[in-house]
Amino acid sequence: MPRHRRATLVLAALLLAAAFGLKWWYRTAAAHELGFMLRPVSAMVSAMTGAQPVAEADGGFLFPALGIRIDRSCSGINFLVIATACFALVLLKRPDGGCARPLLALLAAAGAYLLTIAVNSGRIVSMAFAKQQGLHLAPRAHEAVGAFFFLAALLAAVLLLNRLLQRPATT
Repeated sequence: MPRHRRATLVLAALLLAAAFGLKWWYRTAAAHELGFMLRPVSAMVSAMTGAQPVAEADGGFLFPALGIRIDRSCSGINFLVIATACFALVLLKRPDGGCARPLLALLAAAGAYLLTIAVNSGRIVSMAFAKQQGLHLAPRAHEAVGAFFFLAALLAAVLLLNRLLQRPATT
C-alpha cells in the first residue's frame, strides 16, 4: 500500500476515533460543558432576533421574548460529528491532498463547526418564529423538522464543497 494511502487511512481512523470520543463524552455532558456550542448559538439567535438571552445556572439560555430555552438538546453535537465526517470525506478523497491532509482534516472540522453554529441558530430561530405564529409542534414533529433542516443544510454544504473542489476540465 502506498505511503500516502496509509497516511490517509490513519488520518481517517483518527477522525473516526475523535467522533466516537465526542459522542461518548456527549452522553453525559451537562449544558455548562457544552458552552462551546451553546454560547455561539445563543449569541447568533440573539443577533438574528434582537431578543436577549438569560444565562441559566445549568449552562442553558432562556429567551423569554421568544418563549424558548436553548439547552443541552439544542447543542448540535450530532450534526457537528456528521458534518465533520462528510467534509473530511470530501476533502480526504482528493488524490492531490498529499502532506496537507492533516490540515485539510482540521479545516473540515473548523468548517463543520461554523456550519453547525449557523444551521443550528437558523433552525432555532425558525422554530421560535413558528411558535410565535401559533404553530406549536409536538415533540416528534419538532425533532423531524429539525432533522430535515440539518439534512438539507448538510446536503447543500457537501454538494457545494464538492463542486468548489472540482478541477476545471483542461482542454
